[in-house]
Amino acid sequence: MNPYLALIRPGNAILTAIAVIAGAFIAAGPDIVNFQVEIAICCISAMMLVGGGNALNDYNDRESDKENHPNRPIPSGQINAETALNYAQLLLGGGLIILIFALDNKMPFVIALLGMLTLVAYENGLKAAGITGNIAVGFMSGAVFLYAGMAVNNPGPTIWMFGLAFLATISREIVKDIQDLEGDRDRRTLPSRIGISYSLNIAILILLIAIGLSYTAINQFDGNALNAYAGGITLANAIMLFGIYNSRNEDYFMGQKNIKQGMGIAMLAFIVAAGLS
Repeated sequence: MNPYLALIRPGNAILTAIAVIAGAFIAAGPDIVNFQVEIAICCISAMMLVGGGNALNDYNDRESDKENHPNRPIPSGQINAETALNYAQLLLGGGLIILIFALDNKMPFVIALLGMLTLVAYENGLKAAGITGNIAVGFMSGAVFLYAGMAVNNPGPTIWMFGLAFLATISREIVKDIQDLEGDRDRRTLPSRIGISYSLNIAILILLIAIGLSYTAINQFDGNALNAYAGGITLANAIMLFGIYNSRNEDYFMGQKNIKQGMGIAMLAFIVAAGLS
């Protein structure tokens, strides 16, 4: 894969765009057709911001990645660190500038700016501060739904999605910290503070809360929409629980990957259910 493409984690960028569309669709319903330009702009901006954040993360983790992720572009020598940093700054700055000049509604810019400030705080201290860093990542992941709701002038319905993404992401981040424990000697992550077993139990508890909350959203739907949502969210939850099973069996890579896959399916369940409402 091209190193510039690999730096932005294209899978994450695409998932972010899907999240924006899902959030906008849940918030606006059929009226989403009246916000096509706004949603397209917000998708492009969100992908740039997420890509820039991932590139910045790779720059800051370039030393630990020599052990944890040696095939990434910087430790593998495909791109030098300073070029990656400049690329990250270009994407982050460009993502905000698009929102300022291309949208009359400035609320998506406000949410994006809060997300970027959280990102800067994360990269400059919170990352190494244990669960505080995990919470920051959870906020950034969930905020994309509020951002989408703001784009269509109706953030209220996206609060559910914000909460679910927030909790599931915290759980996934803890599992990722367990996976990277050996290479994270310079970080005081939750597993390094309290151990793998206690950390995994906390991740499981948080994920179970998210799963429980996901079923309370059923009340928003009826008929075919209810059936679609119930089936989709059950599949999503099953995959995330399989991730916990894998983590319990010390396959932390597949564990965090399964949680991510489940989050993607949960978003699709919201989209389909909203379309059938």
